[in-house]
Amino acid sequence: MAYEPKPNNGSLFINEKKSSENQPDLRGSVHVSRDLLEALMAKGTPLVEISLAAWNKQSAKGTTYLSIAASAPYVKPQEDKIPY
Repeated sequence: MAYEPKPNNGSLFINEKKSSENQPDLRGSVHVSRDLLEALMAKGTPLVEISLAAWNKQSAKGTTYLSIAASAPYVKPQEDKIPY
């Protein structure tokens, strides 16, 4: 079965072709949904922050990789303050 990308998910694999310290240890991609990008861009800030989470996984062929997920940054809910 062919790999089918899921929105806001991706993978990082060990860079087996690394030949110098300047090259990355891991390479991969993430498929970010238009909805997530538009929501983040609507904030109007010059930089857009995307939170990432990663899990160690192993492919069906035995290759070790990191499975990653992208999301909007967590914002702690504001507590309703009761005036006294």
